[in-house]
Amino acid sequence: MSIALILNSVRAEEWKSEINKHLPEIKVEIYPEIENYNEVEFALCWKPTRGYHTHFPNLKVIQSGGAGIDHLLPGTIPPHIHTCRIIDPMLKSDMFEHVLTCLLHSMKNFSAYTAHKETAHWQPLVYRSIGQTRLTILGLGEIGSHVTEGLIQLGFNVNGWSNSDKKMDGLSSFTGMDGLYAAVENTDFIINVLPLTDATSGILNRRLFNQCPRGTVLINVGRGDHLVEDDLLEAIDKGQIAGAYLDVFHQEPLSQDHPFWECASIFISPHVASRTNIGSSVIQVVDNYRRMKEGLPLLNEVSLEKGY
Repeated sequence: MSIALILNSVRAEEWKSEINKHLPEIKVEIYPEIENYNEVEFALCWKPTRGYHTHFPNLKVIQSGGAGIDHLLPGTIPPHIHTCRIIDPMLKSDMFEHVLTCLLHSMKNFSAYTAHKETAHWQPLVYRSIGQTRLTILGLGEIGSHVTEGLIQLGFNVNGWSNSDKKMDGLSSFTGMDGLYAAVENTDFIINVLPLTDATSGILNRRLFNQCPRGTVLINVGRGDHLVEDDLLEAIDKGQIAGAYLDVFHQEPLSQDHPFWECASIFISPHVASRTNIGSSVIQVVDNYRRMKEGLPLLNEVSLEKGY
């Protein structure tokens, strides 16, 4: 039996090397260079092409190469194939650091001071302090909860919105669509860490922005398809949204003629908020392969119906 790496990434060779360190007796092949498709029972995937799993008649497990599964096209995966994701402590800590950087960059007016420097303009500006700042975090899963706990510990006032009520010291928890709009009514920042599902696609839209206080800032580290791009540009143009920190986009890389590049109020980062650390994540991949062979429950298996 063999492991197939279906990775739309230059890191495929790195994954292969790391897996073979732990499973030297197992054949690890990089798609489409597969010797025998019938031998593949386990596939590690990242942004595969549509219909990828149909090439492997004996496939039992699809392992995402990251924390999300939307890139696996879950609606096309047959129910008999188990689907898993990676939950890596480094992914969570990296996400927290990225979000905190965006918050402080905005709160302390660094974008304005950068512009002032270009014209040698000296102008102190009023800044925000942590204890005076309210955040609304959308998505309280493994990563979202870690981010939330860290920001609460720092002294931020935090609202959290999720499918179910979350009990966390210092958190004001909201659920349901009415709860979503209530959660942003008194916020300074919206931080999106939601998984992408049919229910959350396009959730960052005109109606949500209009519920926010004028001058709210958006931080999107979820998925590009959460955001209705034209609605954001309109909200920024009207001053309803003061600015946005975007790490994810509908199409990546972001095309050079995209209007986001020309909007001074949008800070763009190239999907770097948290990257899978292969050295630490490979342990979960190897463990799941062994669990599959032994008929044991898999780590971090997801619901294809829910999408997470």
